[in-house]
Amino acid sequence: MNGNFSAKKNTNCRICNSNILKTYLDLGDQPPSNSFIDKAEINNEEFFSLKVQLCENCGLSQLDTIVSPKDIFNDYLYLSSTSKALVNHYSQMTEQIIAEFKPENDVLIVDIGSNDGITLKSYEKNKFNLLGIEPSSTAKYAVEQGINTENEFFSYDYSTKLNSKYGQAKIITTTNVFAHIENIRDFTKGIKNFLHGDGVFVIEFPYLQNMLEEKFFDIIYHEHLSYLSITPLNKLFGDFELNIFNIKRINVGASGPGLRIFISHVNSKFEKKNVVNDFIEYENKNKYKSLNTYANFAKDVFKIRDEIDDLIKKLSSVKNKIGAFGAPAKGNTMLNFLKSSQLNIVAVADNTPIKIGKLTPGTHIPIVSDKDFNDMKIDYALLLSWNYLDFFLKNSEFIKQKGKFIVPLPNLKILP
Repeated sequence: MNGNFSAKKNTNCRICNSNILKTYLDLGDQPPSNSFIDKAEINNEEFFSLKVQLCENCGLSQLDTIVSPKDIFNDYLYLSSTSKALVNHYSQMTEQIIAEFKPENDVLIVDIGSNDGITLKSYEKNKFNLLGIEPSSTAKYAVEQGINTENEFFSYDYSTKLNSKYGQAKIITTTNVFAHIENIRDFTKGIKNFLHGDGVFVIEFPYLQNMLEEKFFDIIYHEHLSYLSITPLNKLFGDFELNIFNIKRINVGASGPGLRIFISHVNSKFEKKNVVNDFIEYENKNKYKSLNTYANFAKDVFKIRDEIDDLIKKLSSVKNKIGAFGAPAKGNTMLNFLKSSQLNIVAVADNTPIKIGKLTPGTHIPIVSDKDFNDMKIDYALLLSWNYLDFFLKNSEFIKQKGKFIVPLPNLKILP
């Protein structure tokens, strides 16, 4: 699949169209982070600039290079349902949505970026009219399980077709997707068109505050075109007469902790909660539109990288066998950004069947099953899926067999 990516430079802010974008972090040239490869594809592998820019006008952080989403999602190896922690998380989310908004039977509930149907599977069967919209090759896994899925990118034009086919949606969710969207204004215009007058649009995304304060640089990769905060989103939704009316923090998400925000039409029955203004005030106070805020973050990121490098090299120098645990997309940002310690990593454990047997993009470390990983008698594993630390400490065989995790973020440590 490598050798098939097209890319272009990002010249204007995707929310406010300003052309003054300032680079604040350069993670080097990296391959698209979900493009796990076979040995035969190594020579065709492509690398693209991975820099983050700030729009000082509206405050949106965004990548300098846009790798075509169509190319990224054409042969996509991320299946949400292989993560038990994520299955539990989305199951709790849908329970809360049902409890809070009490949708009537048979209303249309939609998940955009539905992957293998992970969120839709958690609704009560045959109670609602459920629809997934998934542009990537993972849509087929949802269809195989009987989940009604449209294999298409969501857009304003497409929302008009959906309206005629299904009517308007009472609930639309999109989790860990909003950051991936290039034409975010067209997408939002489509939501405005597709959302019922009293409907609710629910988004989850990694929050910029977590990235900046806890130095989560590994959530930066080519699929994540934007790094989101409330101030620019408030402007975006306001432009389309939509209104953020509530915000909740979440501790688990596909990329780590983040926010769940609730959006409605401006004249709907939902009242705006004070928490929305609290977030905007916090971002103003902490200068989320100032380049200095981000320059400090970048300095810390390089410092953390050097600490991880030094620790792995030190452990290797006394004959410890080093592996890595989990093969999420963000793990590949981490591996490619390390200076050279990744050369000491002998294998990556992951239970996603379509990843096992492949190599990590850029660093070419073999991906093996948990069982094979445990047979290798590895002493320390760099935990690339650090956002599921508690789950893995309780459940992984590697830990039960006295292995230890090198936890890179938010603070470098060895556990247990």
